[in-house]
Amino acid sequence: MTSNLVNINRYNPPNWFKQADLGIFIHWGPYSVPAYAPIEEDDFDQIVKKRGLEYLFVHTPYAEWYQNSLRIKNSPVYDYHKKNYPNLSYEDFVKDFRASAKNVDIEAWVDLFSKAKAKYLVIVSKHHDGFVMFDSKHKNPNIDDYCLDFDFVGDLAKACRKKDIKFGVYYSSLLDWTFTKEPIKSSTDILLGNDKSKTYADYCYNHWIEIIDRYKPDILWSDIGYPWDQRLEDLFAYYYKEVPNGLVNDRWGQWPNYIRNPLGKLLFSMGARIVEKKGGSDPAGTKYFDYKTLEYTSNWTESQIYFEVCRGMDKSFGYNKYSSKKDYISIEEIEKIISDIYPKKGRLLLNVGPDMNGNIPDYQENILKDLEKIR
Repeated sequence: MTSNLVNINRYNPPNWFKQADLGIFIHWGPYSVPAYAPIEEDDFDQIVKKRGLEYLFVHTPYAEWYQNSLRIKNSPVYDYHKKNYPNLSYEDFVKDFRASAKNVDIEAWVDLFSKAKAKYLVIVSKHHDGFVMFDSKHKNPNIDDYCLDFDFVGDLAKACRKKDIKFGVYYSSLLDWTFTKEPIKSSTDILLGNDKSKTYADYCYNHWIEIIDRYKPDILWSDIGYPWDQRLEDLFAYYYKEVPNGLVNDRWGQWPNYIRNPLGKLLFSMGARIVEKKGGSDPAGTKYFDYKTLEYTSNWTESQIYFEVCRGMDKSFGYNKYSSKKDYISIEEIEKIISDIYPKKGRLLLNVGPDMNGNIPDYQENILKDLEKIR
């Protein structure tokens, strides 16, 4: 393989991406059933700066991390679940979600996004809980029926393209909690605590190939990192062959399996603490990317690299039914972010978190309608 097959659009992305100032992110899955995360905390970036990652994982404001938080005894989610769902497991939410997801009105979603003049959309096809949001032919080897029984991702892709909205697909490459049992509680856990088996590497690779073949995404959006697998460049080569103007984000870092031992983890942890103290959300170990993704911060100074800022309309990506007005971003704040980052080659990827039935909550819908008025 020649090197020009990797990151071929880094410095000269397609015109639509250069012109894009706003994209829509969608987090929707089984975590939308309990729809809970503590609201007393700061947002992601501020917690990391002020309290550190170990505190973050126990008190995360991200509702989509419900399953991990549930594994941490005496965390706010653990206590909430014990009180409200004492006889249910996380997998029981999956059963409810598979049934309720069929109520979704995709056309209504996309109509809102189009009127808000969003230029692209990124849909979560599998978050860290491992639930797959389309009827994949590659079934989870550990849990039966751990995917939707209809092609939600494909239906959304068609609806977006009818409205001339570019279509990206998020997939949690490194983390899948159906393959692991221990909770993530530190920076070492999040990068080295993944399943390192060939079974999972094949599962991840095959899903990405399926996503490329079925949806021809304009963006491949990986999260956290990628398993230690020599086929990553092959994956990119195949993608650019199928989608020449495609883009990949920067969360594809790989860390060799040989450092997943007590000494390796200790050294890694020491280095991670140094990086953490410097602040920011720039993923470590990433050499493959066309653009960079920041999270709840616009602190980026590299003038030659395109980037995006992803964030929720409140402190969470997944729907949190306990969020109140004080937690929501204002239309003025959105305008300020866009006006600040767009001249620097940035765009805002603003998240929508529907409820379990696929309804966009009122406060999120109102923000989208406010965007329609000013754009």
